Amino acid sequence: MPSATPSNEGISNLTNPEKYRQDHHWEADQVEGVVAATSYDLGAAVAAGKTRRIREITIRHAGSDNTVVTLLINAGATKVTIDVPAGTTRVWTSQDGIEFTAAQLSAFQTSDVTGGSTFVSAAGLEA
Repeated sequence: MPSATPSNEGISNLTNPEKYRQDHHWEADQVEGVVAATSYDLGAAVAAGKTRRIREITIRHAGSDNTVVTLLINAGATKVTIDVPAGTTRVWTSQDGIEFTAAQLSAFQTSDVTGGSTFVSAAGLEA
């Protein structure tokens, strides 16, 4: 397989994609959402010159009503919405990941916390 060059920098073109994923792994600690429609940050803002791709989101919704969790740029554009039934855990994945660029802060909102909080963690790549 050819080495990565500026014209072919995708993970699939690297000689050791697993090492790339390990070297550039990014993970946000679990965050508890206790107030509906409030933004909660998932880690720090993306560093200058870097791009973050969130590839997995784990949501544990302890509430008694269904909720919708929205991944977004903090106080900005919606990236993805995920329906979560009451009292369940849902794992959302994306092979390519949801992209956040330099200085952007990944965050989430939950639409309903009746009867219990919503807990969210995220993982992906930052390079």
